[in-house]
Amino acid sequence: MQARQVDLSDLQSKVLAWLQKKMPQAQNLSMSTLERPSIGYSNETFLFDLSWQEAGQQKSKGMVLRSAPKSMPVFPKYDLGLQFNIMRLLKGTDVPVPNVLWLEEDEKILGATFYMMDKLEGMVPSDVPSYHTAGPYFDATPEQRAKIWWGSLEAMAKIHKLDWKSLGISFLDVPGGGTDALDRQLDYWEGFLNWAKEDPAIKEPILDASLDWLKKNRYTPEHVTLCWGDTRMGNTMYDNDFKPIGIFDWEMAYIGDHESDLCWFFLLDYFHSEGSSIPRLEGTPTREESVQRYEEWTGWKVKNLFYNDVLGAFRFGVILYKIFKNFASVGIPRQVGESGQQNNPCTQRLATLLNLPPPGPPPSRIRRIEDVTVTVQLHLTGTGGSDWYLVADHGKGTRCEGTADNPDVTVTISAEDWAALQSGEMTRSTAWMGGKLKVEGEQAIYRQLEDMALKM
Repeated sequence: MQARQVDLSDLQSKVLAWLQKKMPQAQNLSMSTLERPSIGYSNETFLFDLSWQEAGQQKSKGMVLRSAPKSMPVFPKYDLGLQFNIMRLLKGTDVPVPNVLWLEEDEKILGATFYMMDKLEGMVPSDVPSYHTAGPYFDATPEQRAKIWWGSLEAMAKIHKLDWKSLGISFLDVPGGGTDALDRQLDYWEGFLNWAKEDPAIKEPILDASLDWLKKNRYTPEHVTLCWGDTRMGNTMYDNDFKPIGIFDWEMAYIGDHESDLCWFFLLDYFHSEGSSIPRLEGTPTREESVQRYEEWTGWKVKNLFYNDVLGAFRFGVILYKIFKNFASVGIPRQVGESGQQNNPCTQRLATLLNLPPPGPPPSRIRRIEDVTVTVQLHLTGTGGSDWYLVADHGKGTRCEGTADNPDVTVTISAEDWAALQSGEMTRSTAWMGGKLKVEGEQAIYRQLEDMALKM
């Protein structure tokens, strides 16, 4: 979950030496400076361009390095090889996946297992901030938004229709008959929850009650398929025509009931919209339209939506429980809400679905920066420190020196760490979860303005 603050030059030299062994035919091999995506909770990702000469010709390609997390994991077990092999086996099907190159399981090289794949160029809807408040999905027309939505949903349907046995994906746990596909999922997530609790005797009323309901209401799935596991637009890359060109993040893949994938897709959109008091954008298809279109693509009737709505909210609720617990362990509970482990969009959703007592008050409505004028105060401490503030007037920002009266958000960070954020040596998740970046006030406002502030 917590990406390391690394010496990029040292890492780069190690990667280059490793690549030279993998590419003995390459002469004058060189690579660009490593870059890191701004957010990520379960793995570490680095982007770079590679150049070399081969057989008298100059060649180059974009590359992606993904490594397993080294500290504060979100999942009990993180199998990078599983992800690599799924993408390797899906290459050549009609499911668009990146071209994976090498898997390295010797942790001595970079300190963790890692793999390399080709870099794709395209657009990915934003998770942080929500794609319903900022980013390419927000900037798109209603017609383009619908095309983006349908692209991810159709890719999911294609995954479900694959003959996973002939593809050789039986290395995932294959369930038997009856309710076994559900039993395996429930066993895994119950173990996950107990691992996250650290002490199984700890009671979490909403999650415990939901798990009990899921066990008592099991059913026999009609179809058992390869499930993507983390079905969402934020795990899909699109080209300029809004066509999917890459399906990412297979860390949660399993063999099970395809309807759970469909409901996870709905849940993640709920999490990024109504569950966080954010209105869904015009053009985003409805749940009913999506079920109908999915049934047309697969030829299967969707029969267990409610059960899988509960299962999806429970699964993500367990993940959020662990994430918030990790937040608290590094001393930042005040930044994300003292009761985040018990009261979040998933536990709110479970309480509504199962008629349970609510875990607390629902979130207040999030303001969009395009609709308001807000002020973000930056307090940079230490050597080279300064005070300045950003005034965003309906999405247009102006930098002002000094301190503002009654800012909506106050950000405190050392000047050195701020520079590391701007250069990419430190990720935002590292700064935030490591307690280096302290945000007081409206978190959602700052998330929408973070890119703007870093460029000023």
